[in-house]
Amino acid sequence: MKKKQTAAPAATLLFTLMLAFMVPPASAQNIAKLRCADVDEEKIVPLAIWLDGYRAAHMKSTEADESWMTHVRDMLLMECEETPQALILPVIDEMIRRY
Repeated sequence: MKKKQTAAPAATLLFTLMLAFMVPPASAQNIAKLRCADVDEEKIVPLAIWLDGYRAAHMKSTEADESWMTHVRDMLLMECEETPQALILPVIDEMIRRY
């Protein structure tokens, strides 16, 4: 049985990973205007934290799913490589629907 954690421990873990890998924190930006070309491997960790909250809100959940975040992060990088000019929210919404 897969154990899910609440958002607080998962966010703490991801924040710790960000510090460990010296990834700069995400700057305030309008995610609706963000394009795939704006996302790279360095920026994906802060975006993954935001994505998990976005996913949880869509699913009316208060739980974080770290395996989902890892999978979607990898898939998002791959899909954005194929369509760099695509707006990222529609890509994310499609990924949430599929995964």
